[in-house]
Formats: sequence, C-alpha cells, structure tokens
Amino acid sequence: MTNSSVPMGIYIHIPFCLHKCEYCDFYSLPITDPVILENYTRSVISELQRRALSLSSPFASIYLGGGTPSLLLPQQVERIVDSVFANYQPCSDLEISMEVNPATVNLQDLKGLRAAGINRLSVGVQSFADIELKTLGRMHGGYEAQATLRDVVKAGFNNFNIDLIYGLPGQTLSGWQENLSLAMKFNPQHISAYLLQLDESTPMARKVKSGTINLLDDELESELYYTTLNFLAEQGYCHYEISNFARPGYECRHNLLYWQAREYLGIGCGAVSFMNRQRIINQANLNHYIEDMLADRAPHIEILETMTPRQLAADAIILGLRLTGGIKREEFWERFGIDIMEEYRDVIKTCQVQGLLEIENDRIYLVKRAYFLSNQVFNQFMA
Repeated sequence: MTNSSVPMGIYIHIPFCLHKCEYCDFYSLPITDPVILENYTRSVISELQRRALSLSSPFASIYLGGGTPSLLLPQQVERIVDSVFANYQPCSDLEISMEVNPATVNLQDLKGLRAAGINRLSVGVQSFADIELKTLGRMHGGYEAQATLRDVVKAGFNNFNIDLIYGLPGQTLSGWQENLSLAMKFNPQHISAYLLQLDESTPMARKVKSGTINLLDDELESELYYTTLNFLAEQGYCHYEISNFARPGYECRHNLLYWQAREYLGIGCGAVSFMNRQRIINQANLNHYIEDMLADRAPHIEILETMTPRQLAADAIILGLRLTGGIKREEFWERFGIDIMEEYRDVIKTCQVQGLLEIENDRIYLVKRAYFLSNQVFNQFMA
C-alpha cells in the first residue's frame, strides 16, 4: 500500500477521438458512440473506487487526457471528478485539468465543464494554419480553433494552455511566428510548444519514410525553437521546462509531478501509473477493460519496469534536467541518498566541457543552447 505524505497526481485516460491524427501514437480509438462513452465513464468510476482501497496519499492534481476527453458530456466529466473527491484525499487549491479538442466543444459545453469542476484547460490547437492542420490530420480548422479559444475565455476559464506543434512539413519561420502571434491574441496563461516527433508506427512516419512528405532540417527546427523562447520571454512568459512556458504562478502542477519524478496513479484503458518503484500499464483493450470494470473485477495490468534505487535516481536526473531550474544537490540527496555532484562527477564534467551543463550554487542545469540538444545530455547520464 502506498502511504506517503508526498502528494501524487491522478491521470485519467479517455482513449477516444473523432479521428486518429496522422502523428499520434497514444492509445486512442476513433469512437463517438454514446453508449460506449457512458459505459467507459462507469468503468473509470469503478476503477477509481477499486484502486482507492490501496492508496492513502493525498493528491495534488487531476488530469483528464487522451485521446479526446472533451468527447465526454460535461455531466460524465462531473461524475468522474466527483468520484475522485469521494474516494481520495485532495490537497487544497487543487488543479483539475482537461484536454479539449476545438472540434468537439462549444460555449455551452465549456460552461458545463467549468461547472463540473474543471479549472484548467489544455486546448489542442496545434496550429492555426489550415494547411498544417490538414497535414496533421486534425478535424478542426484555424478559424474554429480561434472560435474555441474565444469561448474558453467567455466560459470563465482564467487558466488555460494552448498546445502548438513546430517542425511540421513545409512549415516556415514566418508561419510559425504567425502561430505564436495568434496565440497571444487570447492571452493564455500557459503555452506548450512541442517539436513534431514521430513514432515509426504512425501514418505520418510512414509518409516520411516513403518520401511523400519531408521533415524540416535540424537547423530550421532549432531556429523555430529559439525563436519561440525569445518571443515568449518578450511576452512575459517564464520558460520553466524545455517545451513549456507559463505566466508566473501558472506552471502546470500535474506535469511538474512528472518532471520531479513523483508518483502518479493512471486510471483508464491503457493508462500508466508510477508507484512503489514500478511503472505499470492498464490493459490497452477497450472491450476487456469495460467488461472487467463493470463486472467489478481487478483491471488487468502489466508491469513495464521495476526500478532499482540507482535507476530511480537516473530517471529523476533526466526528468529534472528538463526543468530550466535544474536539480538542487541538497534536495537530490534528501530523496535518493546520492550526492549528484560526486556520483556523476565525470558525466557532469564532460557536459560542462561540451558547454551543455552549468553548476551554480549547488544547482545543476542545462544551459540555454543545450535545450534543443538535451537528449545528448540525457544519454550520457543513462550510459
């Protein structure tokens, strides 16, 4: 049984979408059948009740992700949120986030989600350019994305993120700058800007392999990235993680738990949990998951990895260095009993010589030029 005073996060996976996007490798299915959505809602509530029996840790965040959680009715979302509060111990000032696809919500839906307890939205815009959205296989257009963001503001959300993707085939610097400028029209409290990265199983990856489309070269991708850093800094955003920017005080608390290598509970079909030194995944079979949950049977799980203390520490370094604030020596010692500056002295020294890492006041962090080269650093810590 997990019994800790350190708050954890609760992630709830909603594996449904209108249409499987060209670049997506998450477990999701193109399903909009209201009967299946209702049965899944009941199944999630059943799993929440069952998993609570072995947990006593307080939780600091709820995050409904997918897929497309906004395919659920606001009333279904409310039932799920209510079940979390009924079965788990919340921290004060709880962050309750939900991903929203502009093709699936209107103003009434957004007002309903706010009434259901959602206090933070992550809007999957990805791009405001129709041609880029078509390349991604998105079901909304640029105008529709802007309309949704206006409705988000009208619905009373004062904490929302805009997701954007750069490095798209055919994307130009001026086109990316236009995306950033349009996002600023809505004064979001948070911006996530992710480089397009493709799993070989995705349709877009197959198109790249066949030569149907071409990805941008590394030099242009880097230029797009550092343009983002400079532009958002000028707009008053704090760059707190490699791909994430926030107004002061609006950093995503749920994602910070991931980057700080804290524990989280994953609920739903295909959801991953990290607890007791283990990463486990719920069965990624929708029919079997619903059958088990509605029959009050334990969900079928698979252990992805059981980590040694040394592996836990290495994992925390890789995640922690994604944060621009880096890792504090004293805090790392308190958590893992390892002096990071001594244990990894040779790796740190090599990265310093390469101009990738810096040490200041017993804090280790990536230098700005290394953000786009971060995997080069992470690989050295994993060696």
